[in-house]
Amino acid sequence: MNALNAIQIEQQISAIIAEVKRIPLTDIQLAPTDDFISKYNLSSMDAVSLSVKISQQFGFGFGQAAEDIDGLASFGALTNLVQKRAA
Repeated sequence: MNALNAIQIEQQISAIIAEVKRIPLTDIQLAPTDDFISKYNLSSMDAVSLSVKISQQFGFGFGQAAEDIDGLASFGALTNLVQKRAA
């Protein structure tokens, strides 16, 4: 996989969130500090679907490790985790 920059990762994660929530991508507006789980009211099932889709999209395992859980703290934290793992 070619190295992705943060903007590309943000766009792809936003598309995944839109898909999981079944809303238009244009409705996804996130800043790095945003708690995307609360902002888009992701249920536990949505979070599982999100983690599976992220794993498939970026080619790495995403589970219950502390680093993975920390990656759900904000949109920026998730972007950083994906950028680190997908490198």
